Amino acid sequence: MDEWKQRIEEWHQRLAEWQRTFDARYAELARRRAGLFRSLSDGEKDELQAQARQAAGEELARELFAFVSELCDAYRAEPLPQPRAKVRAWIGNQPTTLNALLSYAHQALELARGADAQRMLERGLAALSIVDVRTDFLAVQALLGRYWIALRGQGLDASAAFATLAKLSNPGMGGGGACLGQIVREFGSSAYFREHVRPQLPRASA
Repeated sequence: MDEWKQRIEEWHQRLAEWQRTFDARYAELARRRAGLFRSLSDGEKDELQAQARQAAGEELARELFAFVSELCDAYRAEPLPQPRAKVRAWIGNQPTTLNALLSYAHQALELARGADAQRMLERGLAALSIVDVRTDFLAVQALLGRYWIALRGQGLDASAAFATLAKLSNPGMGGGGACLGQIVREFGSSAYFREHVRPQLPRASA
């Protein structure tokens, strides 16, 4: 995956200005929607992110989406842990690229419909693996919960998908960031899962 280093660096340059526009627009929309005292729901955040992407420029957003999709597919296909660790490090070097992968993980949830649902969810989880908990832990935990629920909603085996994610992710011995591999392996038995995810699952699948 060494060829991805230069591609990621080139994309960082293009993303920097776009990200500044996106962040400013999202912050403005969030202030208008939430005011001073209310927190936004996940659905509201997704809606405002979509609006902010449109304001920042949909053409570059579409190019970014295709680029990250390709990266996630390559990351999932890579059989060795060391090249995946390099990708996590290259992405983590710049907040812009890190935020782009996190935004992609949110988008993948929005687009996980119909025949492409499984592929989109797998790509979104790969994006989370690359992000590697280098953002707010509680936000990552909540996003993992949403993915589990979405997988079950599509009739897919969430436990198997998370086992694959754990194998792809940082085991804690390199690649930067927190140890997502351990978090994912233990997610199904965590207190967060029992309190926030299991109640939203059909009784037979909880």
